[in-house]
Amino acid sequence: MERNGNWENGILLGDSGYPCRSFLMTPFLNPNEQHHRRYNRCHAVTRSIIERTFGRWKRRFHILHSEIRMDPQKVTKIVMVCGILHNICIQLNEPDVAAEELVNEDVENGNNYNGQQDGRGIRTHIAETYFNRH
Repeated sequence: MERNGNWENGILLGDSGYPCRSFLMTPFLNPNEQHHRRYNRCHAVTRSIIERTFGRWKRRFHILHSEIRMDPQKVTKIVMVCGILHNICIQLNEPDVAAEELVNEDVENGNNYNGQQDGRGIRTHIAETYFNRH
């Protein structure tokens, strides 16, 4: 994603321990604006959903509990297979942790971003476009 530089295909969410990049959005550290606070709230909610999903996978597939010391290409395949098997388990109603309610808010496409392609500029554009109520 770092080489691609095209966030229209998706972005990663990281906590404040990561640097904000064009492909990796982090929360605003000291949000002064209301739309920055809204952005941070949605960022946290989305990351929470993902983290809970990882927790479910770890409980179901013990290989994911710790570091997998294998070739990265093999690890990628293992993680993908865990995702596929998890989806099959859901389809077959296999017992699992309690189902979690996912927040699904549709957001209309905003204006295309044509500014500086650094993480902070893109993050500000996202906050102003999707979280600023005029």
